[in-house]
Amino acid sequence: MNRVHDNQGYKDGYLKGFDTGYADGYRRGKTEGAIRSTTYFEGTSIIIPTYNQLHYLKECIESILRYTNEPYELIIIDNASVDGTAEYLKSAQGVRFRINEENLGFAGAVNQGLMMAKGTTLMILNNDSVVTTNWLSNLLACLHSNSQFGIVGPVTNYISGDQLIDVSYTNTEEMQQFSQLYNKSDARRWSVTNRLTGFCMLLRRKDFIRLGYFDEGFEIGNCEDDDYGLRVRLLGMQLIIANDTFIHHYGSVSMKSLNSRFDQVYANNLNFYSNKWSDPHGMLLLDWQRNMDNSNLQTIDSYPTCVIVQGAGSRTYWIEKGSRYPIDGASGIQAVRVSQVDLRNWHLGETISMEEVNRRKKAVYDSVHDDWDIEGRLVKVRDGSVFQRKGNKLHRFLNRHTLVIWYLDSYQPLSVNPHELRDYEEGAPVIPPPVIKADNI
Repeated sequence: MNRVHDNQGYKDGYLKGFDTGYADGYRRGKTEGAIRSTTYFEGTSIIIPTYNQLHYLKECIESILRYTNEPYELIIIDNASVDGTAEYLKSAQGVRFRINEENLGFAGAVNQGLMMAKGTTLMILNNDSVVTTNWLSNLLACLHSNSQFGIVGPVTNYISGDQLIDVSYTNTEEMQQFSQLYNKSDARRWSVTNRLTGFCMLLRRKDFIRLGYFDEGFEIGNCEDDDYGLRVRLLGMQLIIANDTFIHHYGSVSMKSLNSRFDQVYANNLNFYSNKWSDPHGMLLLDWQRNMDNSNLQTIDSYPTCVIVQGAGSRTYWIEKGSRYPIDGASGIQAVRVSQVDLRNWHLGETISMEEVNRRKKAVYDSVHDDWDIEGRLVKVRDGSVFQRKGNKLHRFLNRHTLVIWYLDSYQPLSVNPHELRDYEEGAPVIPPPVIKADNI
């Protein structure tokens, strides 16, 4: 009788374990399979966020249809317009679109478009732009001429910064005549810049995979393009102005519609940028970039190790030595939200228990030994700078805000003298991940 009960218990336990393992494996396999099943085409995904201003959107689309000879797809993300934009998109031919129930801002809409995109190159274009003869072919020629060119943008009539040029046309017909003469592909007219505005940005898909999504912590619009450009430069790539390519830009029509809210939104975004980066230009002058091969650098190389992260689903992961380990029994644990693109850039390891995660955290962060050989160890110098050991390098946290974002501010770093750092090479600085609000990005 006992043998019967033992056999039945074994059978029940086996089936329960199988079902649990199967369900977990199915979920993981479904996610990973969906990632790898996407078929891309050799062309450009043109992503246009829009909010009201339907007449500008129509003119923009009509110009793309007329002046774009290269393979492309058109993706429109509508941020809850109330001027008939949704109805127009539903009746438009050859356009992929998404209609949001609320305004997700420029970054949120761009991220949705990036998620939908199937092209090997990605174009982010403002809805108040009018494209011109040879616009895309010229930009593609520039982008593909050099693997260090991360993002390429044209010149225009209405913009802040070095992309602004003087023009004398007075109507659309004259503008297109001007552009036809101006847009002659010429590598001598390409120039490196420290800043590209987001009204027209072209990048490779493979570089987007290295970079990740836009930061949705910026409200409505402004500064998110500066943030993205800075992240491009952190990976050792360059921002390029294609001075041989002109497109027309009406300029800031969505932002102007904010009226009295504009100043507050802009102030909030400047504050968010400042808290995130502190001294971005000083950071780019540190020795770490000169000492690194940036050709394979990814955004996750600027994330800390020995932390817990979470992607679009409920699954949490322990990050260590370039791998992500699914955590079993991690319900309710504090995890840092990262995008699916960043998450997949970590190698997938075996599932580990929450008990094992706690053991590893204690060994890294609560150790009383002055041992620098511990992966993930935090150290602090007299000026207050905090570093983390990853492999054989020390990585500097941008500021206390970054420590807080990664839930590492409660741990006591090992205090060291600055001269003790001389024997260690400095790696990429530790930065916060972009804010991601959508459940599927």
